Amino acid sequence: MSDLYLDTSPSDSTDPTSFRAPPDPPHGPPLNVGVAMRDTLAGILDTMTDVDRVAGGVAAARATLIESARLMSEALAAQQASDGAQPLGREPKGWNSDVRLRRELVFDIAVRLRIPERTAENLIGESAMLAGSLTRTHAALADGQISYRHAQVIIDVTAGLDPETRTGFEAELLPAARELTVAKFAEFARRLLETQHPEQMGRRHRDAVQQRTVSLDPQRDGMSLLSALLPAETAAAAHDRLTRVAMGLAAPDEKRTLAQRRADVLADLLIDGDTGSGSGSTEARSGESAWAGSGAAARGIRPQVLVTIPVLTLLGHAGIPGHLNGYGPISPDTARQLTLKAPSFARVLTDPVTSAVLDFDRSTYSIPADLRAVITLQHETCAAPGCNRPAHQCDIDHTIDYALGGTTSLANLAPLSRDHHNLKHHSGIGIDKNPDGSVRWTTATGFSTTVRPTSIIGDDMLRRGTPGTRPEREDAPEPEEFPF
Repeated sequence: MSDLYLDTSPSDSTDPTSFRAPPDPPHGPPLNVGVAMRDTLAGILDTMTDVDRVAGGVAAARATLIESARLMSEALAAQQASDGAQPLGREPKGWNSDVRLRRELVFDIAVRLRIPERTAENLIGESAMLAGSLTRTHAALADGQISYRHAQVIIDVTAGLDPETRTGFEAELLPAARELTVAKFAEFARRLLETQHPEQMGRRHRDAVQQRTVSLDPQRDGMSLLSALLPAETAAAAHDRLTRVAMGLAAPDEKRTLAQRRADVLADLLIDGDTGSGSGSTEARSGESAWAGSGAAARGIRPQVLVTIPVLTLLGHAGIPGHLNGYGPISPDTARQLTLKAPSFARVLTDPVTSAVLDFDRSTYSIPADLRAVITLQHETCAAPGCNRPAHQCDIDHTIDYALGGTTSLANLAPLSRDHHNLKHHSGIGIDKNPDGSVRWTTATGFSTTVRPTSIIGDDMLRRGTPGTRPEREDAPEPEEFPF
């Protein structure tokens, strides 16, 4: 095959990939197209590498700024203390000027970066380490020699060391950080720490045990991931028991895999306290999908779980999905099964044309159960940015304090976790509920963000109760002390 030349002569063709093979090349040796394309690819990848280095520099700059913000926040707390500033509102247990300003800073960073407050708290601690004692790591990050994830590994393994030891250990880690992937570097750093500083193992394990937790992460297709962070020996023992019980359920006509039986055994143990024959076994053995459309999913649902189901779906005349509070849409069959197990129903009266919730203007401080149910449907989780605490586990807060004239109505109520309820009342952070049900938060430095409702109950649902003051009443109660 003859060599090809890039045709740079005028042409009527609009195809940018047009090539021709002239009999006599006018300039220099022939251009090999494959070589040219590979050189272009190399250039793209070189640029990608440069951009990745820039990302490291940006992360280092962010750490410097966050540490500066932390120092300024502490200086502001000291200034307020020296000025004899009065507390904002009634102080709950454990709160003071330092705590308040720290919480305001964490909330402000979380809102601006759109991250959870726990992540923002960790970011503040990591930035203090990078801009403080881990100066070599900070410099390597700024030069793009390592990624932020590599830096996090160094922060983690050196956290319990004294300053002098930390500096020397950091110097040993950095060459490997420049060469290894994050996973391999984390393993290298852990082994080096255990070899050189075995006294850290016990302390770090004790600290890690304090972080044990169980979490629920909604997934696609009507599934959720239930995970537990446990001590290694506990997790291994639990997994071994699940496996042994699941293996014991094997039968000639069993169509479930071992993994499926293991998951069913776990559900049985947690929901009913025994393994039975494994959830969904009847359906599985008959060739149907375990769990799908069966009563197994409904057995452990308790009254505090809210399920919304269209009446036609309930009657079996429509295939409109139901809604599981805290998760989202569920299949019509699952919704009907859950409804069959419900001990009672809560009726919500709505306008037949506008779907507006009717007659929820209240003149008392206490929140009726039906109104509380509608509030938890409107915001399925805490109405604070990034908070995923289920609404039924939250306090129902008067956005405008009842003692200051706020009404006990859907327009003036929102679910707040106890932590964010405290934050709202005892810091300089502001909160407003908008007519569409959204909640606007304003940080102490004036930055605003809005949390949208997860369920739109009706476009006009707030028409009868907008936030504001109610008519003056002679029997208005005195402001109540917060029970927290």
